[in-house]
Amino acid sequence: MRISKTDTIAGLPAELARTIIRQFKGGYLVPEAIADLLEGTGLEPGPVFDGLEKAGFLKGKLVRHGEEVWWETTIQGNALAMASLGKPIKRTTANRLVAGLLDRARDYNADPGKPMFINTLTVFGSYLRPEVDPVGDIDIELTYGSRITNQKALSAYTKASGRSFGRYLDELLWPQAELLLHLKNKSAFINITTEDVTEITSQFETIYSLADDPQAVPAPADAVLIGR
Repeated sequence: MRISKTDTIAGLPAELARTIIRQFKGGYLVPEAIADLLEGTGLEPGPVFDGLEKAGFLKGKLVRHGEEVWWETTIQGNALAMASLGKPIKRTTANRLVAGLLDRARDYNADPGKPMFINTLTVFGSYLRPEVDPVGDIDIELTYGSRITNQKALSAYTKASGRSFGRYLDELLWPQAELLLHLKNKSAFINITTEDVTEITSQFETIYSLADDPQAVPAPADAVLIGR
């Protein structure tokens, strides 16, 4: 997803809307938490959250005790949080990036030493509309799983990377982070989500499946998939 500074989202400047959504960071937020962001705009947190909910970027949750409403992002909201500001890219460039993404997926799944596996890659968004050129970011839904479930083996793999981690959680999640880094290949135009895109759009296409890749190392029979 790519937005412009001149865009308007839920009645807000697009950059401000993205900034608000990014405050959630996967958790819940109350309207008052964004009061500082709205200072000087003449806008109030309550109506702003209501507008973002009506536009499909947030959903409210009534707190069990009391009448306070907390909010969380929807899949569409998560896409907005990942959105980039800038110019779109030519379709020829997008096609090249998708081809590279597929090559990297095949290379990863063909390596028996990798701790994870890619189950499917599904594209959605403007890339699927052939009449659109240039296009926005390449939006990809990823489903994946783990080949290695033994924690000692995963820890050994992480240590072998030679990386240092500021938090234990970052160290624990390195195999997943490495997978995403490998797929993106430092491209600012490839957005990857594990959210279920079928909940926000009926226009999507699976462009890679482990089951259809003859060179891929099969997934464990008892593997648990992450994603849709």
